[in-house]
Amino acid sequence: MYDEDSDTIIELVLNYFPFDASCQVINTKKGKNLLKRVHLPSLKPEMLQIGNVVNIFSKLLLITDCAPATRRLLFNNVESTFAMIKPIPAHQHGKVITFIMKKGFRIVRMKNGKISKDFAMALYKHLSGNSLLPIIIDYVTSGEIIGLELVAPNATAAWRRCLGATDPADAEPGTLRQLYGEDILRNIAHGCNSSSEAKNILDLFFGCDNGVQRVPFRATYKDCTCCIIKPHVIIDGNLGAILEHISTSGTFYISAMAMFSVKLADALEFYEIYKGVVPTYEAMAIQLAEGKCIALEIKCTDPNKNCVCEFRKLCGARDPDLCRQLYPGSIRALYGKTIVENAVHCTDLPEDGENEVEYFFKLLAIE
Repeated sequence: MYDEDSDTIIELVLNYFPFDASCQVINTKKGKNLLKRVHLPSLKPEMLQIGNVVNIFSKLLLITDCAPATRRLLFNNVESTFAMIKPIPAHQHGKVITFIMKKGFRIVRMKNGKISKDFAMALYKHLSGNSLLPIIIDYVTSGEIIGLELVAPNATAAWRRCLGATDPADAEPGTLRQLYGEDILRNIAHGCNSSSEAKNILDLFFGCDNGVQRVPFRATYKDCTCCIIKPHVIIDGNLGAILEHISTSGTFYISAMAMFSVKLADALEFYEIYKGVVPTYEAMAIQLAEGKCIALEIKCTDPNKNCVCEFRKLCGARDPDLCRQLYPGSIRALYGKTIVENAVHCTDLPEDGENEVEYFFKLLAIE
C-alpha cells in the first residue's frame, strides 16, 4: 500500500475469510493490525488475483503474492493466452466479450488494432505451406481486430475448446464459432496452439519497441469524446453488454479501445476538474484506480453532431437511481449501482473530448 504521509510503500498481509466474507489487514513489520477482522461483502474471492488492486475501506492494496495454500486454491494451473477477435461487424464485439467472460476467463489486457502482414504470418506460422494461408492473411489484415490477454486455468487449451472447430459447420453446439461463425475463414476468433506460442504473440501484440507500441492504438484524437468503463463493470461481467449498447445505438461507433490500470495519483489528476465541486471527487478517483478499466474513443456516425453532448445522453445522469426513473434505457440506468459506481465516465465539456482521450491513449500509455 502506498502511504501518502510517509511517501513510502508499506508491505501488508491481507487475510480473507470466504465463509463469512470478512478480512483483516496486518502490518507484519510493526506486528499490529492495520484493520481488525471485519465483514466486507464487496470483497469477493475473484478479486484476489495477483496483480489486482483491491479497495479496503478506501485504501488501495496491490496484491503482489499469496500463501502456497492460496496459490493452490486460486491459481492452480492458471496461465495467460492470446485471443484475437477477427475483423467482424462492431455490433458483434460485445457478444463475443460477454461469451468470453461467462466462460470464466479474466481479461487482463485488451485493445483494438490493425495488424501487419508480418504479425499475421507469426500468428499463422503453423499453416505454412497451406494454400489457404494467403487468403487468411489478407482477411485478418483487412480490418480492425481486438486482441486480448485471457487468464484462466489451462487458458490456452480452454480457449481453443471454447472456440470450437475451425469450420463453424463442424463446431460443437454452444462454442463461439458455432454460435457466430460464418465459414472457415470468417470464424469469429483465433486462439494459439500452445502456451509458448501465446507468450510470444502476447509480447508481439502488447509489447513496445523504444516506448512505441508494436501494434499502435487506434485513437485519432479528433471529433471524439471519451468514455471510461469503470472497474466494477468489468468485475460484474457487464463489459460486453456496454460495448454492444454503444455499437448498436446507431449514433456512435468506437474508434479506439484499450484496457488500463490507473494509479490513484493519475485518477485524482484526471478528475481534478471535479475537485471542490463534486463531493464524491475522491471516491470517484479511488473507484477508477481499484481495478482495470477500459478507455474508449467514441465518434458520432453523423459528423455534424456534437459527439460529447450526444454521448452524454446515451450515458444518462451521474446518479443511476435518477436515470432509472428518467432515462431507463441509458447506460448508467442499466449498469450503474451508485453515484460513484455509475458504470461509465463520459466527457462533460465539448472542448474536453480530445484532451481526455489523449490523457489515456498518450499520457497513461507511456507510463
